[in-house]
Amino acid sequence: MSDTLERPAQAHAFDLKQAHEEGWTILEGCGPDNDETHLVGLHCSDPQAWWRVARQAGEGSAYHREALSRLSENEREQIRLRFGPL
Repeated sequence: MSDTLERPAQAHAFDLKQAHEEGWTILEGCGPDNDETHLVGLHCSDPQAWWRVARQAGEGSAYHREALSRLSENEREQIRLRFGPL
């Protein structure tokens, strides 16, 4: 994967139903200025959820790449530090 993720010009409709079925979700409006977007685990730890999404994105899943592109840069940096380039 590339070091940066950008949303495709015509992004697919992102549906959190699949994420919830996989045990994670995306939370918007986090952080001190309410401008952060985080990926969190529902039934597992956040790092486990990050690993699952990063692994699926690395295997070419457009859905998981779209999920990572929605995250704030700080969140993507934390994932990159633990799991390598996105």
